[in-house]
Amino acid sequence: MPKNKKIKAVLFDLDGVLVDSLNAWFYVTNDTLKHFGFRPVPKKEFERDFGAPIEYEVKKRFAGKTINEVALEYNLNFKKRKHLVKLFSHSVEVLKELKKQKIKLALISNSTRFIVMTVLNHYKIRRYFDAVITMNDAKRRKPAPDMVLKACKMLKIAPENAMLIGDTINDMLAAKRAGCIAVGYKTKGDLRINGLKQVMYIENFEKFAF
Repeated sequence: MPKNKKIKAVLFDLDGVLVDSLNAWFYVTNDTLKHFGFRPVPKKEFERDFGAPIEYEVKKRFAGKTINEVALEYNLNFKKRKHLVKLFSHSVEVLKELKKQKIKLALISNSTRFIVMTVLNHYKIRRYFDAVITMNDAKRRKPAPDMVLKACKMLKIAPENAMLIGDTINDMLAAKRAGCIAVGYKTKGDLRINGLKQVMYIENFEKFAF
């Protein structure tokens, strides 16, 4: 990691990084499949695809349905399943510390704005983010760079001065394509962290596990 890269912003993925929503989304997906008359998806298959953009999900599982139709049903079912979403233990601590360090924060999620705001408001963490980018805010979702670039523009920082923390290959690809530092949370990136608290040592790159 070049030492002259000044980090001015941290961009967070939501699912799998700040919250554990895997179980919630498993039920939401199968609720939606059932509504449209499709077969349920087994847990292992669902886990392999978790984090993929909605275009991929519609093409693979909801043949003949539009993105808007599926997204609307996702919203309705997520409202019923939101209690299954769990906030990771160190999420608030890390967000508070980064704000103390005057680091700008953004949230980038392939989910709908309704779903993202439902989670942020439920756990009262919306106030930590200077920008929130959802699938409704960009033409292309991760792994395309559009959402990352939009976040950087809103934060008024250059992409090379931002790091994106995500837990999937789609997050890493989006960061790299946008020119950000890709930090893999328990996954491979430019840097890898195995615990969210490592982010608090943002200027001490030697503390990151490569």
